[in-house]
Amino acid sequence: MERESRPKAPPADEVRRRPEAERPGRRKSPEPPPKEAARPKPAKEAPRAEPAPEPPKPRPKPVRPEQFVWAYPDEPLPESAVPLRAPPAVDATGRIFLHFQDRLLALKPSDDRPLVEWEYVTGARVPGPIMVAADGSLRLHAADGFLHAVFPDDGKQLWAPVHVGEPLGYAAPLVDAVGNTYISALEGGLLRVDEAGRCDRARPYLRSRQKLNSTGIIHRGVLYIGSEDGYVFAVELADDRGRNRFDHTAEQGHAGWFINSALAMSDDGTIVVAGRDDNLYGFAPNGKTAWKTAMPGQMLGSPVLDPRGHVYVGIAEARRGQPSRGKLLSVDGNSHKIRWQYDAHDAVESTPVIGDDETIYFGDNAGVIHAVDTHGAGKWKAKVHAPVSSAGMLVGPGQVAFGLEDETLVVLQCTSQDLPDTGWPKLAGRTRHGEPMP
Repeated sequence: MERESRPKAPPADEVRRRPEAERPGRRKSPEPPPKEAARPKPAKEAPRAEPAPEPPKPRPKPVRPEQFVWAYPDEPLPESAVPLRAPPAVDATGRIFLHFQDRLLALKPSDDRPLVEWEYVTGARVPGPIMVAADGSLRLHAADGFLHAVFPDDGKQLWAPVHVGEPLGYAAPLVDAVGNTYISALEGGLLRVDEAGRCDRARPYLRSRQKLNSTGIIHRGVLYIGSEDGYVFAVELADDRGRNRFDHTAEQGHAGWFINSALAMSDDGTIVVAGRDDNLYGFAPNGKTAWKTAMPGQMLGSPVLDPRGHVYVGIAEARRGQPSRGKLLSVDGNSHKIRWQYDAHDAVESTPVIGDDETIYFGDNAGVIHAVDTHGAGKWKAKVHAPVSSAGMLVGPGQVAFGLEDETLVVLQCTSQDLPDTGWPKLAGRTRHGEPMP
């Protein structure tokens, strides 16, 4: 039987000579497309001339009302200004303390402009009020978390700055009669910095999850302060650790919603609180609700009291589709009913200040400062160049000061020579110099 003949394999050198594309198992690559002719490069365009920068717009001239005495600074700052919402502090010598940008200034008043006696650099802004201790030293809680204690005569440190954490927006340091400083902690509760500047942040003085985001009162060894859960705390300061003597489970010290306003106190010890539920409260020293008054708007400032016990507080009214409105209200100290309402030009966030001649001064968001008597009749109005949301402060005989939204402190002439001896006539204190209450 004949074997089937097989085709002979090509010589090895022929296989090596074949083009790669013709070898078994290889595909022939498609031929590349023909190259396009190189396009001519466009001619370089002449560089365009940059438009000349527009000249800076001139700042609007500040409005100087008839009552104007002086302002610091003399001219408004550019757009980088931060609203000045905390009032200045004043010591027994009449020296004015103002925190401006990143430093504390000691200003000596004059007829046309203040003299800067000294400066103390904090390195960060101080959002809350400057507090004056019983010995005249100052306390400032800066936004970088440091508490500063400064002598008023020369601006030197009482002790090195203490890191206590970032400040809460509405709180302020409180100093007792022996020099301990109490701080509303960012995490909740209270920290205590002793008279030598020592603080144990790992062991809060008052341990609580509630943020005590308001400015409180120290009265007869008890610190009263509002919280964001709507309760007033009454903290005993005699022990090494704070103890809340109000029974919150029994609704003692309970307002309807969170409390950010500074507390006030009547001569009989009643604690007056502006709640964010649009109610004004009076709490007895034992925490029981003494009275409650519904308000026709939101209270964004804090209440003050005249020597008769009448309460004054500003409100803001906002209705859909309508411009905001504001009023100053007076609540009777006996019946706790609204006595009168005085219409402002815009919402009122400013905390009033009461003079010894019973004139009430406050500002509104339209940039108008008002002087009103205790019967609700307007005495004068002063138009300034920026909204006024700060508390008022009598900085000297016949001079009232307000901070403006463009970071300017403006001082106006007024008829009041000082604060009254009784009542609660200003933010966070009975006296102009801010000493702790007995």
